Amino acid sequence: MTRRRAGGRRAATAVALVVVVGSLAVAVSGGSAAAGGATPTTPAVTLAAEHGSGRSPGCGRAPAAADVLPGHDQARTLTVGSVRTTYQLAVPPRYRPDGPVPLILLFYGFDSDPAQFTTLTGLPDRGAAAGSLVVVPHTHPGELEWQFNGNGTDAAFVEALTRHVEDAYCVDPDQVDAVGFSAGAAFTVLYSCAHPGQVAAIATVAVEFLLGCSHAVPILSFHGTSDANVPYQDGAVGISLPGVKVPGTQRNMDAWAALDRCRPDPESSRVAAHVVRQRWSGCADGTSVTLYSILGGGHSWPGADEMLDSTATQEVDATGLILAFFDRHGGPSPTG
Repeated sequence: MTRRRAGGRRAATAVALVVVVGSLAVAVSGGSAAAGGATPTTPAVTLAAEHGSGRSPGCGRAPAAADVLPGHDQARTLTVGSVRTTYQLAVPPRYRPDGPVPLILLFYGFDSDPAQFTTLTGLPDRGAAAGSLVVVPHTHPGELEWQFNGNGTDAAFVEALTRHVEDAYCVDPDQVDAVGFSAGAAFTVLYSCAHPGQVAAIATVAVEFLLGCSHAVPILSFHGTSDANVPYQDGAVGISLPGVKVPGTQRNMDAWAALDRCRPDPESSRVAAHVVRQRWSGCADGTSVTLYSILGGGHSWPGADEMLDSTATQEVDATGLILAFFDRHGGPSPTG
């Protein structure tokens, strides 16, 4: 089964966001001053589809008037508790209600929105063309970024949205993946780690902190070595992380490799003039750990639309690599 597409905007001025990296409070690029310690104001939602079935409740359902039609990408709204929030959904051109397809959750960075992030990354269009449903949730009204809490109100909305999509469309619940940029990458990790078994694989761009994860999960990451917002170097302080020395990218990826029980020394290769790929081998069944380091690269999505981000490298296509990575890691997410 093939897949995916994406989207996001780069804020002109970085604002600090606070999340927890192990026992260290860390501000993550592209966030507001408030961080995720809030308790949910909406009840937790149990996904309707049981993992392992290969078919969600929407399989065989006749299309409804409000559904996004195959081959289209449109905005919709969903009310969870007392909060009405929007999202954007791209449906594969060849979608049929009797054929389960993968679902990709795409989380943008600070002060972006689904439409802008879709244009920046091209992931929703390309993912849908390859056969996946791609949903780009919007944060709660009035918020510029995701709440940094894997069980907070934003997480409850994402869980409810996933259930809603699985009820309306034919989804393979064992092929739900998540990807994010910057603050959205932090939320991707937090949400996936707080809901083991719900997300099969994750991809992150510009942030790859291992935020409290205790179960093995396949991960693909991208990070620029000259990122001034979220530093690549261990112990460095970024613009968005005032006064905080962060664990560097290499240290973060080594931690993911240890969690996935990979061999400690990755295979390294220069895949482009300014791009180095590291792959950790021998990982737990169904998992893998891969890092693309963009030499001299900044806080951007590799291969992004140059009209929106002229600083992004065009030597590597993050969207295409992410879709291929998700294809290789379909199936239930490991839990240990």
